[in-house]
Parts: sequence; structure tokens; C-alpha cells
Amino acid sequence: MPKTTVKRAIYAAIGLALCGAAAEAQTPEQFYKGRQVDMFIGSEPSGGYDAYARIVGQFYARHIPGNPTMVYRNMPGASGLVMAASLYNKAPRDGSAVAILHNTIVIEPLMGRKVAFEPEKFSWIGSANQLTSICIVSDKSPVQTMKEAQQKQVLIGASGSTSSSTYMVGAFLNTLADAKFKIIRGYPSVPSVMLAMERGEVDGLCGIGWDTVLTTAQQKLDDKSIRVLVQVNVEPIDDLKGVAAAVDLAKSPADREVMDFLISRQYIGRPFGAPPDIPKDRLAALRKAFDDTMTDPAFVAEAKRLQLEANWIPGDKVQAHVAKMIATPQAIQDRANEASLLKDGVVQATLKWITVKDTKLTADAKGGSVAFTDGGKAVSAALEGAKITLAGEEAKTSDLKAGLTCDVVYLGNKDAAQSVTCR
Repeated sequence: MPKTTVKRAIYAAIGLALCGAAAEAQTPEQFYKGRQVDMFIGSEPSGGYDAYARIVGQFYARHIPGNPTMVYRNMPGASGLVMAASLYNKAPRDGSAVAILHNTIVIEPLMGRKVAFEPEKFSWIGSANQLTSICIVSDKSPVQTMKEAQQKQVLIGASGSTSSSTYMVGAFLNTLADAKFKIIRGYPSVPSVMLAMERGEVDGLCGIGWDTVLTTAQQKLDDKSIRVLVQVNVEPIDDLKGVAAAVDLAKSPADREVMDFLISRQYIGRPFGAPPDIPKDRLAALRKAFDDTMTDPAFVAEAKRLQLEANWIPGDKVQAHVAKMIATPQAIQDRANEASLLKDGVVQATLKWITVKDTKLTADAKGGSVAFTDGGKAVSAALEGAKITLAGEEAKTSDLKAGLTCDVVYLGNKDAAQSVTCR
């Protein structure tokens, strides 16, 4: 190799090293000033995780040194697993990418699931809430109490994979608490199950967050068109006094131990994290900013207005709790896996898709749904998981504009769309 080429290579290497050193020498404020921080969300723009991500993000950016701009990036799929794998393997490890992670991702590898990440290696920032899950039934259900649900069969709808809360909670209550839930799998989303309850296709739903019900179905609670059967949490909450606690229904001390493990993920109900190995000073800054956000009077007031609970946990406690879960004895993990994977009592939902031809979209798609007319009636459909095409090419939600002529396949008004095919 010529001397000049060698010199250039050496100078280039030195330059890269100096640039890297300069980047490492930046304070968190210098790093974040004028920068964009991506907030990843493992669902469409609807539901509990998205709501928490956006309200926390609104205030969070103000408390991060340098006040970066927060940009929200929804990446739905497999109950948060798609986004978690992407965050772990593809996102930059410099503190410019954060996410709200599904609490179920911690328990996935412990129960024999193949995942592309190690939960304990995420840089955990904090959790905005300790989650209480519930089972609910409609007022049309043949059972109205958990005691009755231990005596009579109840049809409950489930969405997502077998690791989703809507499947797992009903499954382990059957195994560990003698419930008689028949799980109807295959609904596209939790809102879709709620609408199926209204139509009488299923009697109820398990594994939905109490916070989600408060924000999306308060009227149904008030008019008693839905009833809470059981609360599934680490500790019972005041809001649900008089409602049976799942752990108290365990058939034996050994079953309670397994149930405690299955429920322990809910202690970190709405957790925020970043990829592994981000610089320690930036992780410390992100954690402090999260703590400051949770105690910001303006955030507290806004969360209260939106009926989002904020019983928060700092990042170091989340990190320790995840490590504790990972260290659970294998025997308990194995029993938990068996308890949450039913061989019987599970059937696939028969979904009645409606096809509407040559309908004009009545508004630009926003909020994760599309508006159109069906038989002269104004309707809408949720787009999470829907296949969208425009002029024969794969398209995005943002490409769906008012006036486009499309064929829409959907389950019913405000329910899920299977596909939107536009000219």
C-alpha cells in the first residue's frame, strides 16, 4: 500500500476516534439540545399504551436536559413483541430512542416463547402505573359474579397471541382458580371484543386494564351495562372494593405462588425503556426526567383529567423487579407456562366480515380509523392490522384521504377493518 494511502487511513481512523470521543464527552444537555427523540409504541394510535405514551411524552420532553422534540412512532404487532425486538436490535443505543413497552414482554421468554431480546438488558426508565387487570361481563351475560363464573361456562373474547393478557388471564384463572371461561380467540383488538360483547357474540373479556376501562367505557360502568367480575393485581385497589381478588381465589398455596408470578409483571404496568447499553449519564438523565414528569403538577392534573392512573415506579425499581422476575425458580416458571396455555376450552372466533364496494372515504384517516358510508349510513373502522393498498401499492394510514373511492372489509361500525383497497 502506498505511504500516502496509509497516512490517509491513519488520519481517518484518528478522526473517527476523536469524533467518537467528542460525542462521548457531550453532557446529556448538549446531546439532547436540538435533537429528536423517537418514542416507540407497540400498538396503533388507540388503547392504553398509546394513551400513556403520548401524555407522558408531552411532558417528558420538557424535563429531559436540552428539551428535545418527542416524535411518536407506532409499531404494532404481536402484542408489542415486534416493537420490542426492533428497539432491542435496531434502534440507536445513544439515548435518542425510547419506548413504552408491553409489560408482557418480561414474562415471554420465561414461559418458553422465542423472542429476539433479553428483557433484563433493556435500559428501564420507569413505569407510569402499576396495572390492575380485570375480567368484565356484559349485563346480558348468564353470570354476573366470579362465584357464578366458577359454576357456569362464560364465553370471553380474546385478541392477540396466546401471550396477550386477554388470553392469559382467562386461561390461568381457569387452571388456578376453577373458573369456567371458554375463550373465543381471534378478535382483532380489545375494542373489537368490547363490540362483540354488545352484539352478544361473547359474554365478557378478561385481561383488560382497569385504567383502560375508565378511559374508554366509563359510561358502561355507570349504567351497569358492564360489570367487573374479578381484579387481577399485586394488591387490591380502593376503586374495586368488594370485587374478588384473583390471588384470593387460588385453589392452593402452590397455585397462589404460580399466580403471584404470573401477575407480578403488572407491578410494572406501563413501563418505559430504551435499548441496552446507552451511555450511563444519559440513562440517568432519562430516569430523572421521568421522575420529574411523574411529579410535575401539570402532568398530574392532565393525567387526572384524562382518567389515567399514575401510580408510578422509578427506573431503578423497574430494573430490579425485572431481574427478580427473571430469577424466578424454573419449577414455578414451568407451572405458570402450563397454567396459561389451555388445551381445552379455547375456540376460534367466527368473524362476520362485511364487504363494502366503491364507497368514498368521508374524512382523512386519523386516530387509527377510517370513515366511510355503508348503505347510506356514516360508519368508521379501526385500522390496526388492516391491509391498506392504494392504486395497487401497499399504503399507509396517512395515505387514506377524504374522497378516495375504496373497497372496505370490516366487522361493523367502529370495529376492525381487515382491508382497505383504494383506487
